[in-house]
Amino acid sequence: MDSDGLKRDGAGTDSPANVDRSAIAVSPQSDDTQILAVMYHYISEPDRALSRGVQALSVDGFRAQLDDLCRHMEPIDWPSFYGWTQGRVDLPKRCFLLTFDDGLLSHGRIVLPVLEALGLRGVFFVPTSVLTHEHMLLAHAIHLLLSRLGDKGLCEALLAALHAHDASVDWPSTMDTNAAMELYHYESRDRAKLKYFLNITLPISIRQSMVQSLFEQHVGSIKRWSRTWYLGWEDLVAMQALGHSIGGHGDSHEPITCLTTAQGRADIRQTACVLNDGLGPDIRPFSYPFGRYDEATMSSCREAGFAACFTTEPHRIRCDTDTRRLPRVDTMNVTAVLEKDFACQPH
Repeated sequence: MDSDGLKRDGAGTDSPANVDRSAIAVSPQSDDTQILAVMYHYISEPDRALSRGVQALSVDGFRAQLDDLCRHMEPIDWPSFYGWTQGRVDLPKRCFLLTFDDGLLSHGRIVLPVLEALGLRGVFFVPTSVLTHEHMLLAHAIHLLLSRLGDKGLCEALLAALHAHDASVDWPSTMDTNAAMELYHYESRDRAKLKYFLNITLPISIRQSMVQSLFEQHVGSIKRWSRTWYLGWEDLVAMQALGHSIGGHGDSHEPITCLTTAQGRADIRQTACVLNDGLGPDIRPFSYPFGRYDEATMSSCREAGFAACFTTEPHRIRCDTDTRRLPRVDTMNVTAVLEKDFACQPH
């Protein structure tokens, strides 16, 4: 049993098939509870070869941030959070939940030992296609291409490939600067446009084959890189056995809203099936890839059995927060939240 009284093997009355998820809002029992869900991606030691394209939080920076969070708030885990949403668990008035996106190998090799040393538990959101076949997710392939070619080099290589594909299209004119800066607000204008164009604007059938070709040409073997980039089943089984939670992050890691409704539903269902087959049934959360979702996406997640869904919207979770669109604050903004919203002074 965990702190919320759930059997973590999925057995009993609170198995995924039997949980009542009809209520949308979080339980009103703790009106003054505020939860800071923190979102992490890359955490690693400095690597000059990857620094141009991979924006990583240093290990020392990660430890310092955890120290600040623990000094000012109480840590919670996913079972406690879920129990709170169901009205069965009381949480501290000020607490935080650690979440990690993308199923990166560094989460097992670097993050896990840090959390274990501090007695903390995390929620690890995994894109399941990397568990079923060796490949690089598009977003990470782009990061590695940027590391190798830089913004200008990748843009030139991309436009040359696009011109060869269809010279009649004015590809640069299709880049949406405003939308790009909204999603990639932490990037330079040119890089934001390039990443948005590759990840969102360019049709999926074109961008997948094009990025794969550029990757093989400029970076190396996709299969070889994938083996050093992502967590495997042994890692996930071990992490779950230690009390960490594994959630879904899509199967393909494509923005679900860029897929048709049927494709999005199938992608989310596949995510749930792969995790349940590999780790056993459990009450799991979902993290929307790229933070993009709509009503159909939320419905598909519920149909697939995911108990709650996390976004990239930078707010705190309160008692009236919709559990289908739970906000998270990116690691780069945590200090500002501690200073402003919680009137704390991180060191």
